[in-house]
Amino acid sequence: MATANGSAASSSAKASAAKAAAEADSVTIQEQLEILRKDVATLTQTLGEYGKAQKEAAAASARSKAEQLRSDAEAGLHEAEERARRAYAGAEAKVQENPGAALAIAGGVGFLIGLFMSRR
Repeated sequence: MATANGSAASSSAKASAAKAAAEADSVTIQEQLEILRKDVATLTQTLGEYGKAQKEAAAASARSKAEQLRSDAEAGLHEAEERARRAYAGAEAKVQENPGAALAIAGGVGFLIGLFMSRR
């Protein structure tokens, strides 16, 4: 009987020790899960901030490029206007130098346009 009581007490002590170890492991796991939750929250916040910074940088780059394109387009427009003015002034000078030839050329162009329009 003494062995049976000793064996039961030993089993009970082992069970108590196992239960205490399981509770300690459970507490450790809970602590590690809480640390992991905080790390994931921090990582999520950092990624959000990074995304916002990238969006702002891309928007600034797009605005800069759009401004450059607008500036280039305005410069091209001014250049085209100046070329058109020079071409008009040159044509006007040629007409004033030789009005008969200008009238003949205009009549010929009108005749050709009439021919093309009548063939439709």
